[in-house]
Amino acid sequence: MSKRKNKQAGKAKKARVLAIAQELNTKGNAKNSAIETVKDLAVGVIGGGLAGAAVGKPSLLVGFAASLMGHYMGSSLTTSFGLGMMASGGYQIGSGAVSGLSGLDGATERMKAFGTNIKQRLYIDKIVKAKDSTKEEGTSGLGNVQYFKYPQQNQELDMGSLDDIEREIARSGEQYERKQMSGVYDDMSGMEEKIY
Repeated sequence: MSKRKNKQAGKAKKARVLAIAQELNTKGNAKNSAIETVKDLAVGVIGGGLAGAAVGKPSLLVGFAASLMGHYMGSSLTTSFGLGMMASGGYQIGSGAVSGLSGLDGATERMKAFGTNIKQRLYIDKIVKAKDSTKEEGTSGLGNVQYFKYPQQNQELDMGSLDDIEREIARSGEQYERKQMSGVYDDMSGMEEKIY
């Protein structure tokens, strides 16, 4: 008898779950509209969001498939679940709090980041390679040429110290040459005798 009671209890639980999952008529009924909204919130935002976070990067594609299945089967909860999965990866786009008009400053950067995120989540970045911005520059990726203007540019530089160094090197070279020329003949005469 206990097995029969367990089966009946299991069937009763299953019937309650299916009753909760059934869509209610919401047209003109505030109570049913509130119940359906809470179900969408629980299943779509919380359940789909957690499932999308667990799946990771491919959550957009998996969520799309779940939403497609929900539409095909006529189940709004499955559709909401899929939409929650698709939306779960977009939370990483924002960088910091945005408030008032000051938030408009980084709008283009956020839109570019959103586009990059969508390309990564759809794996488009693996198929279509991004343009190499270094090819557009004339310096082959070294950056823009910058010219520096020094405040004392109109004055001539004092090259006296460099001239002194140059003269000293020339004198040293001349002295070395004289030593070599005078010592070559002396050493050569001695070398000839020793060799033979």
